[in-house]
Amino acid sequence: MIRNIIILSLFLFAGPLFSQEKKGSFADVTVSETTLVSSGKDLPFWMTANNNGDFALHHPTCLLFKAGLKRGLERDSLKKWGYTYGGNMVFDLAGSTEFHPGEYWFGLRYRSLLFKAGAESEPIIYGGLSSTNGNMYRSGNARPVPGLSVSSRGFIPFFFAKKWLSFRFQYEEGLLWDHQAVTNAHLHHKNLYFKSSFSPSLSLSLGIDHYVFWGGISPVYGDQPGLSEYFRYILGMKGGSGATQSDQINVAGNGLGSYNLELKKEWENVSASFYWNHPFEDRSGMELVNIRDGLWGIHLGKKNRTAFITDFVYEYLYTLNQSGSYHMKPSPTPEDPTRRTGRGMDNYFNHGLYTSGFTHYQQMMGTPLFVPVIGTDGISQGFESTRMWMHHFGLKGAIINNISWKSFITWSRNFGTYGNSYPTPLDEFSFLAECLYSSKKIPFNIKAGIACDYGDRFEHRYGAYLGIGFHFQ
Repeated sequence: MIRNIIILSLFLFAGPLFSQEKKGSFADVTVSETTLVSSGKDLPFWMTANNNGDFALHHPTCLLFKAGLKRGLERDSLKKWGYTYGGNMVFDLAGSTEFHPGEYWFGLRYRSLLFKAGAESEPIIYGGLSSTNGNMYRSGNARPVPGLSVSSRGFIPFFFAKKWLSFRFQYEEGLLWDHQAVTNAHLHHKNLYFKSSFSPSLSLSLGIDHYVFWGGISPVYGDQPGLSEYFRYILGMKGGSGATQSDQINVAGNGLGSYNLELKKEWENVSASFYWNHPFEDRSGMELVNIRDGLWGIHLGKKNRTAFITDFVYEYLYTLNQSGSYHMKPSPTPEDPTRRTGRGMDNYFNHGLYTSGFTHYQQMMGTPLFVPVIGTDGISQGFESTRMWMHHFGLKGAIINNISWKSFITWSRNFGTYGNSYPTPLDEFSFLAECLYSSKKIPFNIKAGIACDYGDRFEHRYGAYLGIGFHFQ
């Protein structure tokens, strides 16, 4: 306990010293404390979800201390070189104490390419009102995965069609150092997006995200193939002779991902974004057999940021289809008349070998509505309910110049899985409302909020929180 406090103090005082660089390139330093209480055995859902895994769960009270610094890239894109760095430390007192780094990264930019090492959370979009931050697979619900990456810095004009077409990409390799069923596993991720600008005020972007859990040591199947099978993993090929029988029949590792679309339109006083995520776990999903599944959302944002309502979000999530209720179907060939292939029961985010599912530090990395089951050993056992639908509404605005507010409510109906359906679907309502006061003369803010859960999935509980933060530059 004393050692943790000393380390936290050093981080707080070292941050401002480290940020003293040449004028115009100071790092932002933030320090905050938040107190949270609940009437139940755990804090309400929206008090802890989408907070980068900062909170220790399963306790009715929590004191959360955070201190961090961040230096962003220069806005001047004409410079060949640039750099960014940042990180934060989290001290969590909730029954027991936990002290851990939340983020830590260093990035180096050369022209339009960005090379990065470490773990950094995704930027908040859609006014911070989205249930998934606009991405079913990367919501900011869990701690960011540490690793190495190379990416474009935003969209880059596409060669001969640069006047109306641009693209962006990311390629990264992460290390899952947390307590997973398969130890020392890797998480590969890549994406590619294209954006077409029909006019200065109308654009359409379409892309694909692909994730693969690979390698590691399984308590059931032993050592999994490593770098020798790397290209099989990232290209979605069948596993080699050293892989499990399932991987040799299907694909190497645990591959999953999504197709993502966003349509943006701007008017004089308001902008609108329509977005769609379509999940896939295997070929059937990539071929849109499960076309009904996905996340649909719309965000409206006013240019006047002092209006009483500045942002509105509505999202609908549906994952009931999963390519059908039957896993195998006949698919004979002349060489193999009895051949059968899998075309259903996709069971999103779960896997037979990587049984901890799409989690990091026991929390879902994607949409937080998928809640993992944690065993007595503290290891995630995957998701009990992957078939659900959800309606989510969010509003945000300003009361007066220094005070802003936000609120959202989520209604979900959970059906379990095809192999283990609930006898009766479980409904759940989760609500949050928050006010934030930001001082213009002194670099601090105060936030206060209430939240509750009511339904069949979680216990009925109410909660409140109060926090204060300081921001230096």
